[in-house]
Amino acid sequence: MAILVSKPIPILNFRDDTSRLAVLRSEAVRASALSGWRSLYFEHREDGLFETVEHVILEHYLMVKLNPMSKANRVLDGTRRLEIQRRGTTAFIPSGCSHRVQYSTALGSLHLITLEQSIVDTVASEMGLGRVNLAPHFAIEEDHFVLEAAELIDAELANGNPHGKLFAETFARTLAGYIVTRYRGAGKTNSKLPSINAVKLGRLDRFIEANIALPIGLADLASQMGLSEYYFCRSFKQATGTSPYQYLLKKRIEHACACLKRDDMSIQDVAFASGFGDPVQFSKQFRRACGFTPSVYRARHVSKGAAFVSIT
Repeated sequence: MAILVSKPIPILNFRDDTSRLAVLRSEAVRASALSGWRSLYFEHREDGLFETVEHVILEHYLMVKLNPMSKANRVLDGTRRLEIQRRGTTAFIPSGCSHRVQYSTALGSLHLITLEQSIVDTVASEMGLGRVNLAPHFAIEEDHFVLEAAELIDAELANGNPHGKLFAETFARTLAGYIVTRYRGAGKTNSKLPSINAVKLGRLDRFIEANIALPIGLADLASQMGLSEYYFCRSFKQATGTSPYQYLLKKRIEHACACLKRDDMSIQDVAFASGFGDPVQFSKQFRRACGFTPSVYRARHVSKGAAFVSIT
């Protein structure tokens, strides 16, 4: 009598090339693998007819559809469902959940995001929830929050990741907080956020100014407020109307403008002194913020005594 030996279900680790290709069989158009991000992994993927074998994803996984409309059969933890995917349609697969998918029409384009379980657990603990049980969710509803976040992450990578690791840290914790409130069981959380007043913001500004030439991470900024990184991100956005990485970028550009008024620093020196490790990215970010390159700004200021450019 023959003995049937079942094959082990493969583990999909998006951060490992061999594991990823064994399940997905093709490379992404764009991915975060070379950006040094530890807190989240991101891919922009485009394909025709597409299917996977059954597998288990190592991290918490979000998929958000772009274009065009697609039809797919997805199996999550043994439950099958037909998905009609439109722009913004989002699937969530918690770490350890068995999964396979088969597209009956072209996959088209979509974004994939994975978060380490430890980050989600940490954020849940910071929110006073402890460790939460997360349920899988088929791609049957549009989720504009995830779509907007994924589009911003993709644009960051397309621009060469000018904001560095702080960008990924901010989005990882924001998405982790969203996951534990969107995909956990019933229950309410306290929505009141710690306040960030003018005194606290002034202390943060002094810290940034004193360390402007150095790498500044989300944990560094949050510690100045005495807050967890998750609550700092949410409170900061509520208080200032902008994210921490955008605020820090504005401060770096303003410092660069002040340096460019002097004639004893090269453009490269200004880039490094303002915390931009790459002069090319510095020029790109400066032009996006001010409307012209650092060298043009310097020439206009010296020749015409132009006023300081305010970054809004």
